[in-house]
Amino acid sequence: MLLKSIKLHNIRSYENAEINFPSGSVLLAGDIGSGKSTILLAIEFAIFGAKKGELPAYTLLRHGKKEGSVELKMQIDNKEVIIKRALKRSNEDIKQEAGYVITNGIKKEGTAEELRAIALELLGYPKDLVKKGKDLIYRYTVYTPQEEMKKILYDDKDTRLETLRKVFNIDKYKRAKDNSKIITSSLKEKKKHLEGYILDLEYKKKDLEAKKIEILDIGNLLSSLAPKIDEIKRIINSKKISIEAIEKEINELNLLRKELGIAEANLSHRIEQNNRLNEEIKKLESQTEALKKDVEGKRLEDLSLTTKKIDEKENEIGEAEQNYKNAIKRIKELEVKIEHCNDTIRKMESLEICPVCEQKVDESHKHGIHLRESAKYSELVQQVQGCREEESKLEKIRLQLKKERDSLIKEQSHFSVLKIKFDNLNEKIGLRGEKHRLKEVIKREIGLLNSKKSELHSKIEKYAEAEEKYRAVKKEIDELLPQERFLELERRKYETEKESAGRLILNLEKEINEKQKAKEKLSYISQLGRWIDELFVNLMSTMEKHVMVNIHSQFNELFRNWFDILLEDEAMNVRVDEEFTPVIEQDGYETYIENLSGGEKTSVALSYRLALNKVINDIVAGIKTKDIIMLDEPTDGFSTEQLDKVRDVLEQLNMKQVIIVSHESKIESFVENVIRVQKQESVSVVV
Repeated sequence: MLLKSIKLHNIRSYENAEINFPSGSVLLAGDIGSGKSTILLAIEFAIFGAKKGELPAYTLLRHGKKEGSVELKMQIDNKEVIIKRALKRSNEDIKQEAGYVITNGIKKEGTAEELRAIALELLGYPKDLVKKGKDLIYRYTVYTPQEEMKKILYDDKDTRLETLRKVFNIDKYKRAKDNSKIITSSLKEKKKHLEGYILDLEYKKKDLEAKKIEILDIGNLLSSLAPKIDEIKRIINSKKISIEAIEKEINELNLLRKELGIAEANLSHRIEQNNRLNEEIKKLESQTEALKKDVEGKRLEDLSLTTKKIDEKENEIGEAEQNYKNAIKRIKELEVKIEHCNDTIRKMESLEICPVCEQKVDESHKHGIHLRESAKYSELVQQVQGCREEESKLEKIRLQLKKERDSLIKEQSHFSVLKIKFDNLNEKIGLRGEKHRLKEVIKREIGLLNSKKSELHSKIEKYAEAEEKYRAVKKEIDELLPQERFLELERRKYETEKESAGRLILNLEKEINEKQKAKEKLSYISQLGRWIDELFVNLMSTMEKHVMVNIHSQFNELFRNWFDILLEDEAMNVRVDEEFTPVIEQDGYETYIENLSGGEKTSVALSYRLALNKVINDIVAGIKTKDIIMLDEPTDGFSTEQLDKVRDVLEQLNMKQVIIVSHESKIESFVENVIRVQKQESVSVVV
């Protein structure tokens, strides 16, 4: 992995900045607090995201800003990789937003965790280390914050060893031993359970043999019952066959009885019907005699003559009505003419000027018109008087005609009643004849029904003994059926017992088989437990010891070499003990690291860091961060002579990219590139 550039937006003291990283050795120079270490933390955030306890999100976002982001460009295995992560401030907290990874121009968006997984895969970090949550390989090979390296030196030996096991990826041996204890404990529980489970195995085997003998005895009982059941079934079937023939006769008998019942019901109905007809005929004869007396000596021919007279009167009345109306109409017309004459006379008496010729009307002309209109008026009055006399005469004729018509209508009504009586008489005579004919028919049917009844009685007497035979055979069958049911119940009982015993045998065989397997499994578990306790745990301890011895030897040599380069003091020697604790000897005596000067402590920490870097890069295969290292203030407390030694360290590191954070200006003389950072009004900028 080689860094190419990083863009910071609202990250700690940066607002908007872009830093380009060349290959070779690069110094991030600037005063203390100028924002140099922020660049290294931003690189770590871009790759792994924010982490509680190590790199929380709230330490990255610039104060007062609602959002920020980091975009890192890298080269990994000739691939151009761009990772962008974002931060956003909410009411309660600062959270990571979704971001993206671009690999050779192919963009993939994802959540913070998804980006972390992609980045770790690109860096080739082992998956089992990824699951541990901490980026230990990155921390101890690429970038370790200034105080982080000293912390591992001051930790207790157990914590240090546990951390180094994870870093060297050999904690799997300890996990294997811890897991083997869990497995052994689980095996003991299973062994205890299996021992309890197979405790009654021999008893179950004896119980199985007893059940097999029991099922044989039940089989013998069933064999003895079979012929008895067959015999009684044969007898019952024979009886049922004989009863079937009798049942046919019984069915015939029932049919005859049913037919007899129908014949008796029909006979009773016909007799009742005949009696009812006799009463109806008597009643009709009485009604006929009464009607004959009512119409005796009367004729219906006068009815049509009366009807004809009524029609003629109606015509005369219509004609009289029309004449009467015409007379009234003539009177009204004459009265209008009289009124017109009166109106003309009144107008002439008051007229002075003629409305047509506009000449003055003289008295002689008025007198002439008055005489003419008066003569016309007298004539019209005489005509009205004559019309009124005619109207009075027509009214008398009209009233007389209506009176004559009403008299004829009364006479017609009398003849209508007479016609109804004649019709009723004829109807009664016809109905009486019909009743007599129906009576003759019913009389013949009564005779036939009596004959059929006698015939059916004769046939029924022939089947009189069938019912007695049927009852006798039915009684015999009813006595045999309980015996058959008893034997069947006995057989079912034994069959149920046999079936139950069979199921029990199957269950016992299955249980014994399972217990036998459990017994075999118990033997296997016992052997496995012994193998884990006696062989596997010792093997893991031996393997871990051998691996740790090899790592310790390599680490110790590297640690001493780096220390000798950084601090040329023949009176001081360093090494690491079996727990990887630095041991310092000064003038032949061991001394504590706390007693060393600041530069000496830094030399020990940097030597430890560089030894870790080399060992991890050699042991953990496939990681893509072997070509880069970042050193955060690696010269804290160094003298001028020790600063010169850093040049030798850089030469021996032989890495493609070394990024150093330092405020020491002397380092500028032996690095290939310098990136200067400074604060301008509380904002970090690259100059």
